[in-house]
Amino acid sequence: MPDELPLTGLRITAVGADVAVRDRSGSWHADSGQLLMDFEVTDVEGTVSFLRSATQADGPTGPTAFDWFKKGLALEKSDPSAAEEAYRQALAVEPSFPDASLNLGALLCERARPAEAIEIYEEALLHTTTEPRLYFNYAIALEDEKRLPDALAAYEEALALEATFADAHYNAGVVLEKLGDAQGALRHFSAYRRLGQAT
Repeated sequence: MPDELPLTGLRITAVGADVAVRDRSGSWHADSGQLLMDFEVTDVEGTVSFLRSATQADGPTGPTAFDWFKKGLALEKSDPSAAEEAYRQALAVEPSFPDASLNLGALLCERARPAEAIEIYEEALLHTTTEPRLYFNYAIALEDEKRLPDALAAYEEALALEATFADAHYNAGVVLEKLGDAQGALRHFSAYRRLGQAT
């Protein structure tokens, strides 16, 4: 990785059984660095249909939360304002849709609006408290607002849910350094290094 790219500028996701990394320039395979294209389609009797989320319930006619989410994904680079609106529409349809909350909050942070991102993450955490990525992104937004003790608590929540969340260890170490706790920071940096060596 280039030295100038902070870990907080990356999003790590699963694509099937593979790990994908996403930054401002696009998505790429974590091991090979190969660019990934985001196609989620299937061939049904000669026509193309978009797959729906397995957890998405059938509802009234009109765009579903997943439809709005996919629209937001498609618009993030070309029209961030429209992407933001699409993610907000997804959450209006399904307030407990964590991926829409994650992407909307990250988009707001990228647009230097961390206070709004914090509101999105706090609302999402009212619906689910078992998603470590929500706590992680929430912590990043809190850091951007200089709320370091709150950010540390959110990183610790993420780690309580997923002890092998390497980026959460690293970021918690950075926050602890800023707070003057060198020993606590060292503990998290050591865990981060161990996890890196294990992969």
